[in-house]
Amino acid sequence: MALDELINYLADRPLDIDDRRYLVNRQSDLESLNKIAKYQPYGIFGIAGETGIGKTTVLNFISPQDIFIRKINITLRDSVDSILYELTYNLARSLEGEKKLEKDAQSVKEWITNEVSTVRGFSLGLSMIGSVGTNFQTSNIPKFNFFAAREKLADLISRTVQVKGKFILLIDELDKEKKDDVLRTIDAIKSQILFDNFIVFISLPYSIYREYAADRMRWNESGNLENIFKDIVFLEPLSKSDIKELLIRRLSKYIGLISEEVLEIASDFADGNPRDALWIMYKTVFDNTDASRLEREHILKTIRGIVTEYKSIPLTENQRRAVDLFRGLAGTRDKFIEQLQKSGIKRTTAYSLFNQLIEKKILIQRNETYQLSGKYKYASI
Repeated sequence: MALDELINYLADRPLDIDDRRYLVNRQSDLESLNKIAKYQPYGIFGIAGETGIGKTTVLNFISPQDIFIRKINITLRDSVDSILYELTYNLARSLEGEKKLEKDAQSVKEWITNEVSTVRGFSLGLSMIGSVGTNFQTSNIPKFNFFAAREKLADLISRTVQVKGKFILLIDELDKEKKDDVLRTIDAIKSQILFDNFIVFISLPYSIYREYAADRMRWNESGNLENIFKDIVFLEPLSKSDIKELLIRRLSKYIGLISEEVLEIASDFADGNPRDALWIMYKTVFDNTDASRLEREHILKTIRGIVTEYKSIPLTENQRRAVDLFRGLAGTRDKFIEQLQKSGIKRTTAYSLFNQLIEKKILIQRNETYQLSGKYKYASI
């Protein structure tokens, strides 16, 4: 067997039902989401987490029995208008194959297509004509009809619920949009999509969850996010053992070609993120396709090369010293401060260094434990 055969199994793509064997430690999250889908009467629910943590994969596994489900992606990123238009268009397109909904879906799809063509076409014509000195009044420029599009979306959802009964809509890729655009869009259309028997799950950036959690924990004070989402499910980073299990499942056919230490180091490097684990393993394999077996020195060389190439965080002498002291250390803040003081650093400076490394994401917190990020644990900086 050649090492380059491993590359196909390290592809970073969302899992679907056929890849269930690769899913690690998300059963509790899926049970919660499927309960929401089954028992909640209506509402907008978020799925949040760090980039690469597996939000799309989790969306793919929401499958409550005997409930009509459709999943759509949002990829246009121009504005709130474009998000709404693509949402409505993609929903209509996903319903075209349903006999009792086909005419409604086609009608909405055609309306969106004509609307966008008119506005985009006029914009193009304006830029071409304007270049030769023709002036236009701003009031004459057509705008996206946000209100009509919102009503089209509401009518299509209402009709689907009428025909299919309870309806689950999964919306992916919104976590890649700007936070403010996401919130403005959902807030603007929420009154049009709150129907009995209609549940929406939306992938969200971690920043929205942080704000939502803060709103929920404020005594006697409500934030705007509570008025938008009924709840947000947060996908926690995986544990080191989970990441290692994920890699072993992916590479089980070739496990004899990989040193145990390679899997340990890759699991550390990932900091709980599946995407990072797959990426560093792919990079290591790619750098060493001529080797007969992956060993510790192979992955360490790859990591050090990456840190050298990507190094974009300037560190002071004291910060570098702290990083060296923190290798292999895990525990409370006091434990880290104590380590710095033992090395001769004053207490006030120690607290400042600790906070600086937290801010730079070189120190990370998992549950109540701090540790050096795996990106820096094995590399000299």
